[in-house]
Amino acid sequence: MTLSTVFSNWLTMAKDDPVEIDPDDINHEARANMWSFSPTDEETPQIHAADIVAFIGEVIAARRSALAGEDMLFYCWHDAQCRQLRFSLVSRSHGRLPFRCELRETQDMALIAERVVNGDWRNEDFMQAPSEEGDAQEQVPFVLPVFVVAVP
Repeated sequence: MTLSTVFSNWLTMAKDDPVEIDPDDINHEARANMWSFSPTDEETPQIHAADIVAFIGEVIAARRSALAGEDMLFYCWHDAQCRQLRFSLVSRSHGRLPFRCELRETQDMALIAERVVNGDWRNEDFMQAPSEEGDAQEQVPFVLPVFVVAVP
């Protein structure tokens, strides 16, 4: 699949970025290696979930090549509050990801891509106030879906 101009630009920015390895401080490592992306209003109509999957696949391939011999976890999620696709890397030796909420780890990048593209960026009703009927519904505990893959 050929990446659109939007994703080609994003890939150019992110693929060769140096990776910080700090097995003693997961939060430092996660922040130093984090990237976040969101399209402009003009770019949004060009964005499709399959493009996100291809883009992340290219980023992972670049990271695998750059990190040969290192034991890292690449992870990607939809930050709904910021309306961004985010990804980062941490050392596998931490044995966890740097989140303080419940996670649902997946190896299906399409799950995250669908959520960010169709659930957010192309959804005009995203983050709108619930109807009065919605106010009476019981709150569901927050669980963050996160795509995770070992790199290299």
